Amino acid sequence: MRRALPALAALVLALLALSGCSLLEAAAVDPPPEDYVSQDAGFRYTRDQLTGQEQYIYDQLLSGLQDQAERIEDLYPDSDMIQAAIRAIDRDCPELFWFSGTGQIETSLVGDTPMEAAYLPNYVMDPDQRAAAQAQIDGWAADCFAGLPAGASDYDKALHVYEYIIDHADYQAVDDNSIVNIMVEGKGLCGCYAKTAQYLLNQLGVPCAYVSGQAGGETHAWNLMWLDGVPCWMDVTWGDPVFEGGQPASGPAYEYFGLTTEDLLRTHTLDGTVAVPDCTSQDYNYLRRSGLYFGWYDPAGITAAMETALREGWTKLPLRFGDDGYQEAASVLFEQGQIHRLFRAASASTGVALDLTQSIWYSRNDEMCTVTVNIPY
Repeated sequence: MRRALPALAALVLALLALSGCSLLEAAAVDPPPEDYVSQDAGFRYTRDQLTGQEQYIYDQLLSGLQDQAERIEDLYPDSDMIQAAIRAIDRDCPELFWFSGTGQIETSLVGDTPMEAAYLPNYVMDPDQRAAAQAQIDGWAADCFAGLPAGASDYDKALHVYEYIIDHADYQAVDDNSIVNIMVEGKGLCGCYAKTAQYLLNQLGVPCAYVSGQAGGETHAWNLMWLDGVPCWMDVTWGDPVFEGGQPASGPAYEYFGLTTEDLLRTHTLDGTVAVPDCTSQDYNYLRRSGLYFGWYDPAGITAAMETALREGWTKLPLRFGDDGYQEAASVLFEQGQIHRLFRAASASTGVALDLTQSIWYSRNDEMCTVTVNIPY
């Protein structure tokens, strides 16, 4: 928006011109330093990919948004830089739930020369509403964290957050991607799931970023996280059985926790908004770490997994197979009926009674090479 200069300012311009001085030198906002380094010690993944000048503006804007300022002034009048900083803040800062992620850029001009800019944010709640929502969010987070054991590892923290969100949220249409939807209303879409995971894990000291792209033919959001400094992927939304059309009681789908990039790209496409590392480690993949991965049909290994599931009271058993062994394993287990034989062996070994007189229900995920079996208690 262009603001007209008052008469006095026009007079000053004329006087400065007569005296050989430049109003631009006297009043224009200086360009941000190109070598700017933030003093903010927090994890800001998207921010770190901006130029030094954009990071400077990012920090100016973030300070104003945290204070819920109606106008954030004295900005360098470069709309592209301001917009890049706002987009980065929206991805980095789920804690700014009172900010809509949008606003207006107002630029002051002398003639056709930009002098300074201000940003006018759009807020979705006033300070009193913000305080009330924050209290509810803090309570929700405290309840989540209460389930963590002392000395929990990064893996334990991330897995607990994954399970907790899935157990306490329903996949439903909402108007925005705010954490308020999940942590106050108990419902939301993929952006809400991803921002809530980001918010909780960053509070727990586990670096977690918001990432977007395509999945299932639609725009989608999920998370990139670093466990013990090792990057891997997590999609809480796709781990929610309600999202897949299942029942909440069936519990999380674990094939979307701790993924490598190779596995992620079986079902997801990155949109390139931010640069991401190639995640190659299998160390934090849930199914591999839990002994539920088999390269081929392995009756002894699968029986051992069943025994663990029965001893621990699981209601379902997820199994993953190697790409070359998946079709054969699924055929032997279900078409040839070997799943009944293995369950009988596991039941006899553990002493846990099973009802094997009827069909055993299961689901397949051919893209991820997984089968998930309902345990027939």
